[in-house]
Amino acid sequence: HVLFPILPLTGSMPRAMAGKPPYAWEPDKGAFIGVMKRSGDIKDIVWFRGDACYVFHIMNAWDDGSRIIADVMQFDEPPLFPHPDGRPTDPAKSRARLCRWSVDLAGSSDRFTQTYLDDLTGEFPRIDDRRAGLASGHGWYACANPDGPLFGALSGIAHVDGAGRRRATWLLPDGDSLSEPVFVPRSQDAAEGDGWLLAVVWRAATNTSDLAVFNASGIDAGPAALVHLGHRVPDGFHGNWVGAA
Repeated sequence: HVLFPILPLTGSMPRAMAGKPPYAWEPDKGAFIGVMKRSGDIKDIVWFRGDACYVFHIMNAWDDGSRIIADVMQFDEPPLFPHPDGRPTDPAKSRARLCRWSVDLAGSSDRFTQTYLDDLTGEFPRIDDRRAGLASGHGWYACANPDGPLFGALSGIAHVDGAGRRRATWLLPDGDSLSEPVFVPRSQDAAEGDGWLLAVVWRAATNTSDLAVFNASGIDAGPAALVHLGHRVPDGFHGNWVGAA
């Protein structure tokens, strides 16, 4: 299947031309997921409704019998974007947490369920990409330190199992932050999760960045290696791993 999340962050050229926010949060419009078979056509899309939310990044999605499961980093309200009249969204609600969406294709309801799996603020979820579209037993995401001075800043990594339960976390010193982690399998036939996790770390004291290399199944031990880049890589940096062969 292909999923089409339609979430109530709206763009409006007339609004922008009137000097109002070109993109704005309109929760009364609700949230929807369109579901289409990969071999299907747009006329085959079935729509499901949910509570208003916003998502930038999805960890994974897969079939589970008659259900489709998607693990996402869900915001109750989006950061960065105001209401149509310019009022800001609620900062307390503008933090992403790992959330499981469930769509029952054989059920009698046109609603999908949304269940938070953890209360830890995070973003940039990743899996072992060899399990994309299949049930997976490992996931990682950049997370915040709930006890840090800048709660909400991405200053660590969380490792979770297939149910979203935390296996381990690793946190940076106060003030430092990191970008999207990337999983690298030890070999193409290695077991799921057997490999390395790469993440770019920004160092506040020097305004430079390091490439941190973790044992993916033991992130709480800290980086196995650091590559000092000698310059700054902006927060929010994305990446993918491509093998040389």
